Amino acid sequence: MKQNRGTRSDSRDGGLFPAGTSLVYSPPHLALIREIAEPVRLLAGDYLYQENDPADQLYFVHRGSLKVSKLLEGGLSATLSLHIPGDLFGEPDPFGRAVHQFEAKALEDSEVGVVPQTELDKIIRTNGDFALEFMGWMALMHRTTQSKLRDLLLHGKSGALCSLLLRLYNMYGTNGAGKDSRAIISKRITNLEMAEMIGSTRESVNRILNELKELGVISTERGRIVLNDPEYLRNICHCEECPKEICRM
Repeated sequence: MKQNRGTRSDSRDGGLFPAGTSLVYSPPHLALIREIAEPVRLLAGDYLYQENDPADQLYFVHRGSLKVSKLLEGGLSATLSLHIPGDLFGEPDPFGRAVHQFEAKALEDSEVGVVPQTELDKIIRTNGDFALEFMGWMALMHRTTQSKLRDLLLHGKSGALCSLLLRLYNMYGTNGAGKDSRAIISKRITNLEMAEMIGSTRESVNRILNELKELGVISTERGRIVLNDPEYLRNICHCEECPKEICRM
């Protein structure tokens, strides 16, 4: 590991919405994962792992946030996923010989529980209920990846960006108080960061966002994006009404 030395919420009132870890795993099995996980603290900018490191661990986010990305030629980067407290992620390998194809980097000071695959294998061999839940978690991760590919491949950059805005809202969304019921993405995301999430350029993202602003579909407030017309975004990306556990970055 390259370093310097949660609780699930359904709320639209500032609570982060993690992946469906707590839906797939029962409370006792989530507690078991936490028990065998070794806590690792990362400062913002630290790498949890890098490309070609052994892929023999899973990771449970206790605090902070991380992104999984791929370094491209010319110093460019493609972001595959974001992870927040309550998320379990990694590249489990059934053969024990895999290396990481991507890198995971802390976006802020974070704490992650590292689950060795050797310990995970022992539990899977001896606990059938846990093994079934692990298969459910794998299926959930697979469906999430499929949904991202659908948006990237089938509906152009505009569709991919509209879908991304909805995904970010599902993870970081808040609603205004009182009569102000607008959907606000509480996390500040730059246009370059969004471009890296949809395999586009900052210029293309700038253009599409400006078009959406002119139509009144979105606006910005203190550097945060406000979704004034989420239904318009759903129409552009041909939303299939996936659960929040899947419709996320």
